[in-house]
Amino acid sequence: MQNKRYVVRDGKAVQLPSNPLGLITTKLLSAQAKCQILLEPFLWKRKEVPLKEAANGREKSQDESVGNFITRHFGREVVDYLVDPFIAGTSGSDPDSVSIRHTFPDLFAIEERYGSLLIGGVKSSFKKKSGSKKESFKVQSDSAKVTPAQKRPRGSFSFVGGMQTLAHALSERLDEESLELNSSVLNLASDQQGNPSRNNWTVTYKKENSQQKEKHFDAVILTTPLHNLQELGIEKNGIPYALDFIPEIVYQPMSVIVTAFKESDVKNSLKGFGVLVPRMEKKNGFFTLGTMFSSSMFPDRAPPGQVVFTTFVGGSRNRALASAPFEEVKAVALEDLRKIVGVQGPPVAVKHIFWKQAFPQYSLDYNEFLSSLEKMESDLPGLFYAGNHRGGLSVGKSVASGCKAAEHVLSMLEGTGGRKIFTMASTK
Repeated sequence: MQNKRYVVRDGKAVQLPSNPLGLITTKLLSAQAKCQILLEPFLWKRKEVPLKEAANGREKSQDESVGNFITRHFGREVVDYLVDPFIAGTSGSDPDSVSIRHTFPDLFAIEERYGSLLIGGVKSSFKKKSGSKKESFKVQSDSAKVTPAQKRPRGSFSFVGGMQTLAHALSERLDEESLELNSSVLNLASDQQGNPSRNNWTVTYKKENSQQKEKHFDAVILTTPLHNLQELGIEKNGIPYALDFIPEIVYQPMSVIVTAFKESDVKNSLKGFGVLVPRMEKKNGFFTLGTMFSSSMFPDRAPPGQVVFTTFVGGSRNRALASAPFEEVKAVALEDLRKIVGVQGPPVAVKHIFWKQAFPQYSLDYNEFLSSLEKMESDLPGLFYAGNHRGGLSVGKSVASGCKAAEHVLSMLEGTGGRKIFTMASTK
């Protein structure tokens, strides 16, 4: 039930196909688009790498956009009604502005190796299944007490009480001296003249309504957004370290409207994950990016007899609307909900959250930004950068990025005799 997903086409919510047979029978795509998908191994076109003029006058290649990549393989209709709503709903961007290499690295790798995405997908799937069977056999052989490997279900997840549960659980594992809340990091100073792994980082910070404080660390992990990073004062051996080589990146704004309704006031209750709205549906009067059916996904989100929806507004599609007054954003969200699920009457509760810089955009030149992070880490040993600017925007990918940074810290300290202590610095 939770896996059902919908996309608006011609003003109506259409369920996304979940298997090959569903792809053939779906009303989401035309017969021509379906044929192009099935014939992709024979019809796909090789890419033409565009050139971009660099600041120093030299030409260098620019990443291909997701939109162009998918068009070459499956046609523009697939981009407009499948890829565009997914990109908008998960990152606030659009397929023609984001890099295929960084947004969908698995698809990029499949084309590099196999050419056809359909053929490559089938072959990769067989390889994964074969590898899983071998691993399962190995585990059972090593110990009779170990159960066979089981495939973990993929999809969205949360906790009873919301995602804040994870932050609370992590904070409870730390003592009061290890966790500084309501603090602003003012300066990071690195002294590379002594032992490169012993207390060479000084973090200057200020708690609310208190004086500045300093703490010393062997390593620092930064998870702060770029605009906060550039506001930090960073010193290396007493000399200011300029971050002017880090290129600017685009952040997408987002308004989130959470609404609760009486179950009896929702005419066409769609059970499942939620609904996404393609850009093409503006002509039919839709102006949101999509809506999650929060109480359908997680029953604890609403009391008995009520349903909760989480609607997203803004992104690159409508940056001005994202920052519009509450009543205007609310009206847009309610109008789309009326068309999609038939809500009637006023909601019993409404909450509005606005994120001025909700998501970093993995633009076509995003590789330059990632290279600048590598330069910063190389110039400042013991400093590591993690978060949704690297490897993906989802919560799971962000956690994985943090774990990878922690592994780098421990590896560095084990190799140089430093203490296994690190801090995660982030500013508001």
